[in-house]
Amino acid sequence: MADDLDDLARLLAEPVDGLTDGELIEAIRQAERVRAAGRERTGRLLAALHARGKSWPAISRETGIRQTTAYGWAQPYLVADDDEPAR
Repeated sequence: MADDLDDLARLLAEPVDGLTDGELIEAIRQAERVRAAGRERTGRLLAALHARGKSWPAISRETGIRQTTAYGWAQPYLVADDDEPAR
């Protein structure tokens, strides 16, 4: 992912009107990979915070992330009662 960030920063360091269609498409793909990786990391962190006993309303207040969004991002990483990841 660090390479994606570096490449994306390089592509966007110049005015986008100077980029070719191919460069714009690649920048979009890299931006989406970075966004998805960030959402996964955020979801894992939110799940860890909830596992420590924080309620969803408290997490929402303290992080500024809407409660439903926080839960949705964390849901794949929440641990069920039998210690298996929730599905």
